Amino acid sequence: MSRRAWLISGAAVVAIIVVVVAIVVSVSGGDSSTDSSASSGGSVAGAEAVLAMTKGIPQNGFTIGKASAPVTVTEFVDPQCPVCKKASTDAVAALVKGPVKSGEASLTVEPLTFIGSDSSTAALAIAAAAQQDRGFVYSDIMYANQGAENSGWATEDLLTGIASAIPGINVSTWQSARSSQAASDAVFAASDAAKAAGANATPTFVIKGPGGSKTLTGAIPGSEILAAVQSVS
Repeated sequence: MSRRAWLISGAAVVAIIVVVVAIVVSVSGGDSSTDSSASSGGSVAGAEAVLAMTKGIPQNGFTIGKASAPVTVTEFVDPQCPVCKKASTDAVAALVKGPVKSGEASLTVEPLTFIGSDSSTAALAIAAAAQQDRGFVYSDIMYANQGAENSGWATEDLLTGIASAIPGINVSTWQSARSSQAASDAVFAASDAAKAAGANATPTFVIKGPGGSKTLTGAIPGSEILAAVQSVS
């Protein structure tokens, strides 16, 4: 598997504003009649595995893990990035099952939108889930359902199905939140955070702890990110 990363160009970052605004307008006209909270993961690909992996771990906004964890990991992603999908099944899974579950580290996802319109649609869906403290779980399930770039894979049925599969999400509230100012602000904030961190590719992991900080990029193996956590602990 290639460890190529998807570079963020200056023009693409500027284009985020236009694309996200357009997607917010589109989402605001969607159907928000569903009013349910899920309990089992249903038939959505990847949902049962992600829910089992994250069971019992505190979640807050885009973050999974204890607020008191001494090590913080921030992952800059694009929902359409296939390298991010690879990372979710290796490095991210190792991180969650290990130091996040044990309380040594927390993990925060920051969704970027530079690949195209599906990125923006998906990022707003993640941001809406984060308003109900399920941002990470939503993002991770989404990777199991990722389609080809800019193919229109981030459909209403798929995005709503993922929300419906996650315990703790009120789907009607989530639908309304997708077109909220808070969701679009969160997506813009992720772009600002990426620039501040010098993250010019996805996925980029920024690991900080009492022992310093490290930055890793690409579909790194689980052993590498675990070693980075230990090195800054």
